Amino acid sequence: MAAGNALRRSLTGWGRTSPSQASVVAVHGAEEVAPALLDAGARGLIPRGLGRSYGDVAQNGGGVVLDMTGMNRILQLDAERGRVTLEAGCSIADLIDACLPQGWFVPVTPGTAHVTIGGAIATDVHGKNHHRDGSISRHVVEIVLVDPTGEIHRLGPDSEPDLFWATVGGLGLTGVIV
Repeated sequence: MAAGNALRRSLTGWGRTSPSQASVVAVHGAEEVAPALLDAGARGLIPRGLGRSYGDVAQNGGGVVLDMTGMNRILQLDAERGRVTLEAGCSIADLIDACLPQGWFVPVTPGTAHVTIGGAIATDVHGKNHHRDGSISRHVVEIVLVDPTGEIHRLGPDSEPDLFWATVGGLGLTGVIV
């Protein structure tokens, strides 16, 4: 999959420094992630959202970068409980646009809303209210993770907590949050 669906691109972080070349594979559903992981080759694969990370965290020069922005759907919005189920490529801006008319706001907003939820979880972002509300991990109930072997895990603070806490803030190194 990676070879046939990949586009060679120059990637940078938000600061536009230190570009590197990678094979970029776009995915549009969770079922496409495992084959991409298994076909990634020796340099492996790193997921990438909207490219707003500082530095080179989502570049993987010479390897495969999984473009997660095609997985950007809000699957369920429970306005009564204030819970949302969404794909990892959904931006915080899109989440705010969906939640605000329902009377809700995202509990943690980083310096830009143009980051994906998967990226926000992978970096465990914080906002100006960190001293009171903590980082995004404090508000995540469950993550679906595809590990490097293609196995799917449902994990949360109380369900597979070791893998959950390694994934939150783990920069995509435990697998791909879908």
